Amino acid sequence: MSFCILTGRLRCFRQGEEGWILNWRRVARNVLFLFSVGLAVHLVLPQIPGLAHSARLISTSSHLLVSIAFLCEVLSYLSYGELLGRTAGLASLRGTSPSARRRVGVGRSFTFRLTLVGNGASKVLPGGGAASAAVTYEGLRSRGFGARQIGGVVATVGTLVYAALAAISLLSLTYLLAANELGSLQSALATLALAVTALLIVTALAAYRYPATTKSLVLKLAGPPVRSVERRFPRFRLAARLEELLREVRSDIKGAVRQMRGRPFEEVKLVGLAFGYWLFDAACLVVMFWAFGVEASVVHLLVAYGIATAAGNLPITPGGIGVFETTMIATLALLGVGSEAIIPVLGYRIFNFWLPIPLAALLYPTLRAGKRRFAPKKQRQKK
Repeated sequence: MSFCILTGRLRCFRQGEEGWILNWRRVARNVLFLFSVGLAVHLVLPQIPGLAHSARLISTSSHLLVSIAFLCEVLSYLSYGELLGRTAGLASLRGTSPSARRRVGVGRSFTFRLTLVGNGASKVLPGGGAASAAVTYEGLRSRGFGARQIGGVVATVGTLVYAALAAISLLSLTYLLAANELGSLQSALATLALAVTALLIVTALAAYRYPATTKSLVLKLAGPPVRSVERRFPRFRLAARLEELLREVRSDIKGAVRQMRGRPFEEVKLVGLAFGYWLFDAACLVVMFWAFGVEASVVHLLVAYGIATAAGNLPITPGGIGVFETTMIATLALLGVGSEAIIPVLGYRIFNFWLPIPLAALLYPTLRAGKRRFAPKKQRQKK
């Protein structure tokens, strides 16, 4: 998959006789980095509006609204789990109804748990989305799905989810420019980000429709800087990785189109679930601002969310820790929201970022429950 290439494949795993095996040295290094940065973020940022003011916001927060924010985050994970389950149902050729999916082991309970475990893994393990894909692979493999089927499922889900995020970030950047609330430098940066996002979307679609022409054009345009980097850092193999990325992007989109072909109503549901995953997550952020009594326009919050989430999904830090918070607060500051926005943003990140990590550790063993029941007949006979 394309996001595996961008993050250096599965650096936290090595292939063993019984599947993927964790590289514990890399995991320990990543966990140490994650909690060091997380501790710094949650200790330093509240000092910007002042510790006394931060403490007052926390003490006067609405417990009811915090609970509603938590429910919104649960609905976000349920949307992703339903998207995963429906796509797996299509791949199994059994159908997408709850009963049909339960028969092949991908009922709502299983896909919800798989979503939480994959999300938690993407934050702790090196490789981000690649680690999540590995967890999804192992989970569906335990349900008897073949490698080709799993590849189609992961490609479809990834394509829809990140296409929805790209659309949201495009709308957010367009609003920033149209609102005319930025200075000349900020407008130039927003225009550049908008152009890059649009270019990436066009390149992905062109790679699907016209693979040979797109590959030739991209390599021709990117050739000089790529060769310059490779001369300095030959281990990066940027040209080969770029070619592989274009192939994988085309493969992901092709797999998604193949999965949904001839099912117009199912297409609408899957696209709606992909957007629901992000929009319920954004709703958690909005409600958290209400809970802490920090005044901010809902539109401004959604715009900042779209930009910060896109930045946080870049393979810079695990789960976008530090990147999301900085981008979110900076964007809100440009839109006129004060420094007190830091507290609800950090509160939102507790549900969005930190909570799935312990839940993933608790739920991971449950993914193997019933493995023998759903294993292929040949494997059951051997046992």
